Amino acid sequence: MSTLQNTISMMQALPEADLIKIQNFTKKLSKRRELEAADEAVGRFLPPKSREDIYKDLENSRQQVAEGKYQEAGKFLAELRAEYGI
Repeated sequence: MSTLQNTISMMQALPEADLIKIQNFTKKLSKRRELEAADEAVGRFLPPKSREDIYKDLENSRQQVAEGKYQEAGKFLAELRAEYGI
């Protein structure tokens, strides 16, 4: 008997509650793989940053806000919508 045939015969013998547990587990595995794939996709466009780099970026943004070099998010999004017809 092949592995597939053994698996099918075991699953046919399982009660419904156990089959639901198996189904939920496989859904979790699938979701985990989807999340890992999304992380990989983001990583191709946004390289990982160290804690120090994040703190430097935060300090730069705070300095820019203090100097008035910022734009309100609502205004920025409105400009994007107008520019791209969204």
